[in-house]
Amino acid sequence: MKVLIIYAHPREEGLNRGILEAAMETLEKNNHQVTVRDLYKMNFNPVLEGPDMIHIVDGQFVRENETYPDDVLLEQQLILEHDLLLYIFPIWWNSYPAILKGYIDRVFAHGFAYSFVDDKPKERFAGKKALFLTTTGQPQQENGEDTPLTKAIKTTTSDWMFNGNGVEVLDHVFYGRVPYLEEAELKNIIEDVKKRMAEIN
Repeated sequence: MKVLIIYAHPREEGLNRGILEAAMETLEKNNHQVTVRDLYKMNFNPVLEGPDMIHIVDGQFVRENETYPDDVLLEQQLILEHDLLLYIFPIWWNSYPAILKGYIDRVFAHGFAYSFVDDKPKERFAGKKALFLTTTGQPQQENGEDTPLTKAIKTTTSDWMFNGNGVEVLDHVFYGRVPYLEEAELKNIIEDVKKRMAEIN
């Protein structure tokens, strides 16, 4: 399987980096082909410019630029070439880091990842799967169940990204209370990541 990892965290150390490395190591060990897009290292431009966004003219969706920018085309091509889309990032202010939100704004464009006029996105995304691994500073479960906040975050992140193209979201895993965890608890998270990656086929 070809796995595309979209990683969004600015620090070179810490739990998110550990999750990334554990995921890469386990996937490659199991003979999956892995490509990593580290948005901060790439200095990815998250700003959606006016000529690249859709708007309405005479009841029709139009875009001033006829083609997507080169950096966006590259990311879109990588998405199309991979079977599993794996997103690793922290939850800040109950959502994505800004650089990842900008990636979604620009790359998941109308006509590519969703469309109000045809079903082409569902055709090009057919058979693809997605998995989300996110860290937070707060508890994300109560008595083993998602909290209302967790459910809301899922709705506006992992669920919303793929409701227009039919990608199967395998899971959205939250690792909560990260700043307050002991070393053994952090290691347990890494082991959980390895276990989840080993189950991918």
